Amino acid sequence: MVSHYPCLGLKDLAFPFHLFQEGRFLMRAFLGFTLGVVLWFPHTAFAEPVLGDHLDEIFIDDGLTLKEVVDMTFERYPQSALIEAYQEEARALEQRSSSWIAGYPMIYLQYIDDALISNRGISDVQSGYQVPLWMWGQKDASQKVSDEAKEAAEYYTVAMKHEIAGLVRDTIWNWRLVENRRDIAGKILEVAEKLTRVVQRRVELGDLARADLLLAESDELEKKTLYILAEAEVMHARKAYQNLTRMTRVPRHLEEIVSKVREMDERHPAIAAANASVERAQAEVELTRLSKQGNQPTVLLGSDSTSIGQTNKDGSYGTSRNYGTGTNLVFQIPIGGDDWHAPQVAQANLLLNEKIVQRETLRRQLEKALHEAQHNFEVDTAAMAIADRRKTIAVTQIEMSKIAFEAGEVALIDYLKILSGAQAAIRDATERAILLQKDTAIINQVLGISP
Repeated sequence: MVSHYPCLGLKDLAFPFHLFQEGRFLMRAFLGFTLGVVLWFPHTAFAEPVLGDHLDEIFIDDGLTLKEVVDMTFERYPQSALIEAYQEEARALEQRSSSWIAGYPMIYLQYIDDALISNRGISDVQSGYQVPLWMWGQKDASQKVSDEAKEAAEYYTVAMKHEIAGLVRDTIWNWRLVENRRDIAGKILEVAEKLTRVVQRRVELGDLARADLLLAESDELEKKTLYILAEAEVMHARKAYQNLTRMTRVPRHLEEIVSKVREMDERHPAIAAANASVERAQAEVELTRLSKQGNQPTVLLGSDSTSIGQTNKDGSYGTSRNYGTGTNLVFQIPIGGDDWHAPQVAQANLLLNEKIVQRETLRRQLEKALHEAQHNFEVDTAAMAIADRRKTIAVTQIEMSKIAFEAGEVALIDYLKILSGAQAAIRDATERAILLQKDTAIINQVLGISP
């Protein structure tokens, strides 16, 4: 992986070679040279991971794009199962709206006789097929619900994909940040290790006291601890990326361009999905208002067969019977009952208002997030200029303190303080560059712009 961190050129490592005249100065020269080379050359092979085999490696793929990562993550994301459920619901609602009947049809069968009362041999059999009918305007209202449900499912799909894009962006840039910190920590550790060896040699030559060696060893152990912690954070970031994307490859090029759009509009995926949800809830209110708790008008078409026993001359009823058959046509139309139906309409209206509240809350959250993202970008831009200047000063400080330490004009403890402050300035400059790119990605995300 090519390092994206700035480094010094060879001219910045200029060294007073006249100090090679004496053996003691040779050690000092070697110290200064190795400090400059290790700290400023692009990262090669520094301290190996010290946390065992638990690496969760991810690999840089030059041919992979951020959009492709988002698409593949979307396909494997658990919540994507909801999309199919919403689409299935929309198809079911469309099937209901396309039906010519407004509910469950029924078969009607009734038998009546006078055996228990007059016992004159009279019986009546009625049968028919009962079909619920759409009330006036109800079928159109049902179709409206179906259309809005289909549209809401489509907007939900786009909104979920955009949300996943935000998760991918955040995960990747967090990995970039902690990887940068690990790389810098590794370079600093290598400087500390080489410094310890040089100090040890100078102690052996009698040029420095043993207390200086203890100080250098303590500083090296501190740097090693910081490197271990930084490496652990990188491992956590790698695992987070793998857990989210189910991938072990990451794009090399992640940089984005700040959108020229400064404000959100109704095309934002989350707002569009919220609007669609409100429209569907509104359609549900209208359908509920016309549905009368499911009490639909019905029509029954059937037959009515009546049999009457014949009377004998002595007044008794014989076994022979007279039969009559007719057509049975029945209409049932619900009338009134608004008092009982009002709670159903109120409940549907309550759900509508909850959707409206959720949409307006979302607008405010996005407005706040956009303000914070734009402000962070402005702050980091200004801080970047300062960090670059601090880095330039830090480079000069390292060179000056290196010469002073080699000449014995600066004690080791003072040299370590200067080196630590300079390394912090350089680390801040490299991190600011990454933060600016992350700020750009956040602004685009909040504005509703996907990779």
